[in-house]
Amino acid sequence: MADAAKPAVIYNASTSKYYVMSQGSAIETTITHKATVADEWLHQLYSKYSGRHTVVGLDTEWMLRIFSPTMKAAILQLCVENTCLILQLCHLNDDVPENLKKFLADPNFTFVGVQVKNDTKKLREYGLECGNNVVDVLDVAKRDWPERFSLSGLKHLAKELVGLEMRKNKKVTMSDWHVRDLSYEQIEYACIDAYASYWIGHKLLVEDKLTS
Repeated sequence: MADAAKPAVIYNASTSKYYVMSQGSAIETTITHKATVADEWLHQLYSKYSGRHTVVGLDTEWMLRIFSPTMKAAILQLCVENTCLILQLCHLNDDVPENLKKFLADPNFTFVGVQVKNDTKKLREYGLECGNNVVDVLDVAKRDWPERFSLSGLKHLAKELVGLEMRKNKKVTMSDWHVRDLSYEQIEYACIDAYASYWIGHKLLVEDKLTS
């Protein structure tokens, strides 16, 4: 891992993408407030995974109460393998993409995370509904190993199940996610949360089923 004081994020100006480094892996990350860019990301995802059941890491970061009494979701993070989308919902330049609505309701995709149903509830404020394709990976881990994961969170699950060391800085957790230009610390935090969720979900719902 990189020095804890410095976020491991690289920006590629030629592609307008960020690359978040995590234990030797580069996570290609698209950050946008534009509906058209989100549509293109989803189009590429469908092109690659069409017709295949696919796990998707899902997370949201919320607005501070001073900006939103209900603490609306400021951003939505989606991750599959080493590709991540950070959609700035609070700054969308157009209506919520219809393709995003279809994607979240598509039974071919299973959306995973820790306490992920809290995130999907937040998405309803933007007219986004997930179907019955949402799985809390902490619930699965507790079911399979009740003593091992009874008091766990995402960080512990990531380390124990997929060997991923996560940095969870409380200042970043409680930072202003409503800002237009996210800091590198915020980008790393948001990306890794969804990335970890994906790999935990993949292990529990795909890999373990194949070997059972």
